[in-house]
Amino acid sequence: MRKPSPADAKKNVLTQYKAVAFSCIAGIVTAFAILTLCAGVMSAVDVPHGAVVPMSILAMVAGCLLAGFLCARIVGSGGLLCGLICASMIFLMAVAAELFVAGGQVGILALYKYVACASSAMIGGVLGVNRRRKVR
Repeated sequence: MRKPSPADAKKNVLTQYKAVAFSCIAGIVTAFAILTLCAGVMSAVDVPHGAVVPMSILAMVAGCLLAGFLCARIVGSGGLLCGLICASMIFLMAVAAELFVAGGQVGILALYKYVACASSAMIGGVLGVNRRRKVR
């Protein structure tokens, strides 16, 4: 068995960065698609105003779950860390967009959103690592 060279380690880190970037983009696209469906439902049906925030949190949780799953699946190890990194990236982008569009300040609800996103992405990461691969 040969000793890994620094070039191999650099290539491995680059692969992990690409996996995180791809997974975060897939998670954001998924959350956006779910939010679009929710907006369509809200325009067709009279949805109470109190259901808007839970619908947005569920969309974000689903996107983070997928991002954690994909990242851990691509990397192959470290599901909890992959999920946490993806959730943090997606959450930071969502908070930045919220501050840019709505202005104002970040409240305690942001902490709850982060905990929900991080836990779902870490669950997705564990599921992605533990999923069996097809044997051919």
